[in-house]
Amino acid sequence: MCKTLCILGIVALCALVAVQGSVTTAPVTDQVDRFELDPPLALRLSRFASVTNLEEALDYSETIFEKSKRLEGSLAAGSRGKVVKGGTTYAQILDGYPTPSTQQQDLLARKVLRASSFFVNRFCIPNGVSSYECGLYLSGTPIPATNMIGDQCQSMIAGKEYNDEYRRLLPALYDDGVYAFRRSSTGGELPQAREISSRFHSAGNRQESLDKTRSVALVQWSQFIEHDLAKTTVQTMADGTDIECCSSDHGQLLPRYRHPSCKPMLVPEDDPYYRTYRATCLNYVRSALSLGRYGCHLGPANQLNQATNRLDLSQLYGSLANDTKLLRTGKGGRLQAQLYDSVEYLQEATNGRLCAADSNLETVCYDSGDTRVNVNPYITLLHTLFLRSHNRLAKHLGLLQPSWTDEQLFTVARTVNTKLYQKIVREWLTAVAGEQATRDPRPTVGRGDDRVSNEFATAAIRFYNTMMPGEINNPLGSYDLEHLFYRPKDLRKRDYFAHLVDSVLGQNAMSLDTAYVDDMAHMLFGVRNVGLDVLALDIQRGRDHGLARYTDYYTLCNGKPVTGWADLERVLKPDDLEIIRASYATVHDVDLIVGAIAEWPAAGATVGPTLSCLIREQLDNSLQADDGQAGTPTIQEHRLDAVLAEYSAARFMCDTAQVDRVQRDIFRVPSVDNPQIRCAQLPALDLARLV
Repeated sequence: MCKTLCILGIVALCALVAVQGSVTTAPVTDQVDRFELDPPLALRLSRFASVTNLEEALDYSETIFEKSKRLEGSLAAGSRGKVVKGGTTYAQILDGYPTPSTQQQDLLARKVLRASSFFVNRFCIPNGVSSYECGLYLSGTPIPATNMIGDQCQSMIAGKEYNDEYRRLLPALYDDGVYAFRRSSTGGELPQAREISSRFHSAGNRQESLDKTRSVALVQWSQFIEHDLAKTTVQTMADGTDIECCSSDHGQLLPRYRHPSCKPMLVPEDDPYYRTYRATCLNYVRSALSLGRYGCHLGPANQLNQATNRLDLSQLYGSLANDTKLLRTGKGGRLQAQLYDSVEYLQEATNGRLCAADSNLETVCYDSGDTRVNVNPYITLLHTLFLRSHNRLAKHLGLLQPSWTDEQLFTVARTVNTKLYQKIVREWLTAVAGEQATRDPRPTVGRGDDRVSNEFATAAIRFYNTMMPGEINNPLGSYDLEHLFYRPKDLRKRDYFAHLVDSVLGQNAMSLDTAYVDDMAHMLFGVRNVGLDVLALDIQRGRDHGLARYTDYYTLCNGKPVTGWADLERVLKPDDLEIIRASYATVHDVDLIVGAIAEWPAAGATVGPTLSCLIREQLDNSLQADDGQAGTPTIQEHRLDAVLAEYSAARFMCDTAQVDRVQRDIFRVPSVDNPQIRCAQLPALDLARLV
């Protein structure tokens, strides 16, 4: 497992820079990712980075920005490239729905990025400095405060409630040092994301196999935790107009009709699935960028995280103070809910903007603290359960302390709800990374830096997609998942609600492998038989975010350098290794998500050693950041820990999901060694001991 990532990071960097340049790591002191260059090279580059040269780069960026606005005007006025509500792209936008403030930050960050690109091409490459080394140098180069962009940047970051920039475990790997997709180590293009994915989907011996022990609850909680820690948003036009990168019939747009933020996933005409529907283009708009929070600087792109950095149930309560305020009733410490048949459910969205449904579909669109609340029924259900949990806590606290104000009741209920959620997250982490991994010494990369890692958000936590079932089953029937992405059914119908709960607790998850179900392989957010391919999407996003290669992270986590395919013969499953070798020119081209999901699971774990390492590094970091944060002026942390000591995910289901029996370990299906028991046998929450 991952023992001390800060030491192993040097080993990984040595492999990474073998083809990129000479780099060493620098300690994290100000939440800016620093990977320092050799002093002589840094000194040489510092001579280029004069105020005059930086001003020239920034002025050029402003000029390009004004030209791009004129281009956007013609694109918005044309009939091509329009986002249609209810379509695949609209659902994709909901998955990364930007706010006006993040849109404005992204626009300014793109100006900074253009200036960085200009600097690389104007001053570095002509003087024999590689774009990779130049990009790394620029990451520590501040923007002159006298420049208009610098002034706007300082003003914008001063207003942030938290640092919304992802951190990096390894340096960004862009072909031009700042933003262009990386190329093969041979110098050619990497294989198209869909081509790689389709090789796995169409392999002759592929079967969608069930995990024999793990339940859908593990999949559900993995996605729910992802939504708490990571929300990558998409770029828009300068006026906020959404961007479409493919034609309405999923064909490729001519370059003059394609927005510069487009990087669509191209599909070969002979694709084994999409050729039937003549689809040759799958939409992909590049992710929004962040300015960071600790000083405005040039350098490679780093993406924006619209979720908070902590395990704080921001997907329920909202990421910003104003979001939380809008979700509250202002009475009794409660969150807004609709009461139906004496049971609480999420409130309905007022304008339906959070769903991709059209007038022909019977749907109920729900509202919560995250726009992804309606992405699939499992997530909507878990939002509902935590809403019920909060209001249940607020009600009981009000009975125990009738003199408390709405603010006191809300704050304590939220604190208890969040703390019990964190306790269940620890159960989930053991199920995913394994018992042994949770006992190993904690990884040490990024200590003191509470940001979420780009590697975790963009690749590691995305493992659950390969375990997602295509049908929501219980003994009485099933619902196809492909028809339910952002098209939620009415949870108030008792039979449907019970069906979902039965599926979460009793249905087997799919095995973690490279064989995705059809609903995820080509029908994600689909309309009329054409949707997205989730693995291709994850590959494309990894390249967009400048993630290093799988072999770099394998070395980072396991301390073993990879010099050739033979080094992976005992790491990756044989059939997957064969497909990967046929897809990539060299072992050092493999994308992180591809290599990671092809690994043999670690002992007692759901995932392989590299995913286990990256997930645990982030979760340990987030949980440690929350240590000592649970207390309020009204309650003490040690009392809260004592009250929650025996509380479990199983008891949570009893308290919120209208069940009277449940297995002790909800992340495994019921079995002889994990039998269902009566809820009365599980320790309940005694709030009287707390207040």
